[in-house]
Amino acid sequence: MAKTTKTTKSTTAKESAPKKAAPAKDATSEKKATPAKKAEPVASAAPEKKAAPAKKEATAKKAAPKKAAAKSEPASKLEKACKDAVAKFQKMEGDQYKDILEKLEWCIGSYNYDKNPEGLVQYGKQASDLLKKARKENPKKVSQKLVEDLDKALAGL
Repeated sequence: MAKTTKTTKSTTAKESAPKKAAPAKDATSEKKATPAKKAEPVASAAPEKKAAPAKKEATAKKAAPKKAAAKSEPASKLEKACKDAVAKFQKMEGDQYKDILEKLEWCIGSYNYDKNPEGLVQYGKQASDLLKKARKENPKKVSQKLVEDLDKALAGL
């Protein structure tokens, strides 16, 4: 029995000590819990505000490229046709093609920068004329499809 009494006394002493320490822990945990509760609503409120404008911006951004793509579709076809012409001029040997080659390359870069196809139209016509002349001289050098694509793209603008 003595053993049980000692155990009971030591258990009672231990129980009384944590009771005093427990309120101190509860006080600190309450202080920590209070700011955490305040921080949660603030953090959850902020993403809601950010999410709503992001959706509006996303829809506005999606609408703008569709309109721009519809307007610039003929110009982008002309750009592609001019790139094909540049590739053909690079393969063809001759100093007579150097000038138009450089001008077309410059106009393609300019179009990519400002989306203004005026230079492509001007030098695309010159390139078409040169390709037609080269095709008359040697039909195997220049394909009919290349000339037709360039002419269609020019007519589309």
